[in-house]
Amino acid sequence: MENSQPQTSKSIARNVFYGFLTWILPLGLSFAAMPVIIETLGKKDYGIYVLVLGFVGYSFTFNIGSAITKYVAEYRGSGETEKIRDVLSATFFINVAVGLLGVAVVCLSANVIVEDVFKIDGEYQSKTVTALYIASAIIFFTMLNQVFNAVLQGIHRFDVYSKIFNASSFALLIGNLALAWLGYGLLILLGWNLVVICLTGGVFAIGARKFLPEFGISFRFRYETLGLVLRYSSGIVGYQILANLLLLFERGWIIRQFGAENLTYYVVPMTLGLYIHGFISSLMLVIFPLASELKDDKDKLLRLYKKATKIACLLVVFLATTLIIESSYFLSLWVGNDFAEKSSDLLVLHTITFGLTAILTISWQMTDGLGFTKYNFGLFSVCLILTVILIIGLTPGYGNYGIAVARLVGFGVIFFSIFYVENWIFGKIQIKFWLAIIGKLAFAAIICGIVEKNLILNLPRNRLSLILAVGFGGIVYCALLWLLKYISIEEKLLLRRILRK
Repeated sequence: MENSQPQTSKSIARNVFYGFLTWILPLGLSFAAMPVIIETLGKKDYGIYVLVLGFVGYSFTFNIGSAITKYVAEYRGSGETEKIRDVLSATFFINVAVGLLGVAVVCLSANVIVEDVFKIDGEYQSKTVTALYIASAIIFFTMLNQVFNAVLQGIHRFDVYSKIFNASSFALLIGNLALAWLGYGLLILLGWNLVVICLTGGVFAIGARKFLPEFGISFRFRYETLGLVLRYSSGIVGYQILANLLLLFERGWIIRQFGAENLTYYVVPMTLGLYIHGFISSLMLVIFPLASELKDDKDKLLRLYKKATKIACLLVVFLATTLIIESSYFLSLWVGNDFAEKSSDLLVLHTITFGLTAILTISWQMTDGLGFTKYNFGLFSVCLILTVILIIGLTPGYGNYGIAVARLVGFGVIFFSIFYVENWIFGKIQIKFWLAIIGKLAFAAIICGIVEKNLILNLPRNRLSLILAVGFGGIVYCALLWLLKYISIEEKLLLRRILRK
C-alpha cells in the first residue's frame, strides 16, 4: 500500500497543477483585456456588459453536471462502470430541459428585467434586451458543456480539461480584446462569447468520448438513475439558485440605486476578489472527485483535507495581504486614479470576503463530494438572508461600501461552518492544526506586508516597482514559512517530485 502512495500523490499533484493552469493563464490575459474593454465600451456599457455576463453565469447555468463527476469517479472506484452511461444520459437530458427552460424564461421576460428590475436608462434598453437574448443562447450551450467537461473531471483527466479550458479562455479573451480595440460594442463581444462556448463544447464532447470507454448518451436509461441525479443535484441547484439570486439582486440593486457606472466601480475590484476564489477553486477541483472515491476511508480523506487546506490558506493569505496593502497603488496603475479613488476600499473588503470563501471551498467541495449537497444549500440560505437584509439596511448610509460590508458579513458567518463540518465528518474539530497554521501564516503575512509597504513607498511609482514589491514580499513570505516548517517533510518530498517532473 505504501508503494502506491507516491504514485497517488504525484497524480493528485499533477491534477492540482493542471487545475492551476486553468486559472493563471486566463488571469494574465484578463488583466490586459479589462482596461481596454472598459475604455472602449465606456463605464455605462461595461456596467451593462458585466451585468449580462453575471446574468449568464448566475441564472440557469446550474452545475447539474457535477453529478457526472461524482458518480463517474464513484462507479469507477467501485467497479460499477455499467452504471456510468445511465448517469450520463440522465444528466444530459436534465441539462437540455433546464437549458431550454432558461432560454424561454429569459427571452419572455427580457423587457421586464431591463425596464422594471434593473431600471436601465431608456437609450440603453433596446441594446440590453438584445444582449439578454444572446445571453439565453449562451446559457443553453453552457448547460450542455457541463456534461462533457464533468466527464473529464470525473476520470481525473485534468490535463485534457486544462488544455481545452485554457484554449477556450485564450480565444475568448484575445477575441474580446481585438474586438474592443477595433471599436465593436458589447453585443458583438457577447456574440463572440457565444461562438467560443459552442466550439468549446464540441471539443469537450470529443475529449469525453475519447477518454471514457463507457461514454454514451441514450434515451434508454433507468428511471431510478434520473431520480438519483435529481436527488443529488437538488442541493447544488438549490444553493446555486440562491447564489444567483444574491448576485443578480446585488447588481440590480446597485444599478437601481446608483446607475450602471457605479456598478462598474463595484464590479472591477470584486473581479479581483473572484480571481482569488477562482484560483483556489481551480487548484482544488481534484477534491470533489477524490472525496467521492474516499468516502469510506476517513483517514485518507482527513489527510487530503489537511493538505488541501494548508495549501489554500498559504496562497490566500499571501494574495490577500498583497491586495490589501497595495489596493490603491495597484488600481491606479491598472485602471487609473479615478478607479483607485472610488474602488480601493471596496477592493479591501472584497479581498477579505472572497479570501474566506476560497478557504471555505475545501470544506464545501468535500461535503458535495460526499453527497451532502443539501447541507450546503441550507448553509447558503443563511448567507443569503443575512446579506440581503444588511444590503438593504446599509445602502442608504454607506452606498457601495455598505453593500460590500453586507457581503463580507454574510460570507464571514458561513465561513465558520468549516469547524462544524470537521466535527461532523472526522469526529472532532482540528484545533491543533488550525492554531499551528494560523500562527505561522499571521507572522509571515505581517512581515510580508511591512516589506511590500516599504518598497512601494520608497520606489518610483510604476509597474516595475509593483512587481518588485510583490516579488520581494513573496520571497520573504515563503522563506519565513520555510523556516517555521509550515511545509512538512512529506510535503517537501512531494514538492521536489513535482519540480523534477
